[in-house]
Amino acid sequence: MVIHEITLASAVGPTAAYAAKRAAVCALDAIEGDAGFITRTCDCRARTQAKKAHKKALKQMLASLQDQSDDQEAVERVLTVLDGDEDGVTVETSDSGDPQVSNT
Repeated sequence: MVIHEITLASAVGPTAAYAAKRAAVCALDAIEGDAGFITRTCDCRARTQAKKAHKKALKQMLASLQDQSDDQEAVERVLTVLDGDEDGVTVETSDSGDPQVSNT
């Protein structure tokens, strides 16, 4: 039995299943004898939590960039329409404040 590259127990038996069961029993005995072994040895939970926090931060950054990109696209569309005003395009503002474009 190996936990995080540390061999806790090994066993030999007439069958693989018997040897595995015997090794598991010995490993459990070893862990019971050292209650802090898993706490000292295993950092799986901390790594998992760090990965989740990192992933969440990346999602938030991407969402923020997407929002900025959407805002920039809206501004560019309005500027394009306003530039087109000289070419017979009329821009009016609706009740909601959104520009409404019509060709004249």
